[in-house]
Amino acid sequence: MKKYLFLAAASAALFTLEANAAEGGKKKAPFAAADTDNDGKVSQTEFVAAVKNRMDETAAKAKFAEIDADKDGSLTRREFAGAVAEKRGGKKKKDEAK
Repeated sequence: MKKYLFLAAASAALFTLEANAAEGGKKKAPFAAADTDNDGKVSQTEFVAAVKNRMDETAAKAKFAEIDADKDGSLTRREFAGAVAEKRGGKKKKDEAK
């Protein structure tokens, strides 16, 4: 039961990840919002910071490890989109998979 609740909370945090851009107050896509250094990948530090209002650091690190399929210490758009698609029930947008 605890594992299910943890996964549900972690998935919810990932799914609802949004941030305002510094310019114009426009909302960024979840991946772009998390990728604060704009290097095309999300580090564990970036991920933990992005979800800090939705889960604690330990839960965020565990979710990151779960999503990081190739275990290279960063999330690609594909890994990130896969986690979002899983939360949405297997559907993902074409541009999220790139």
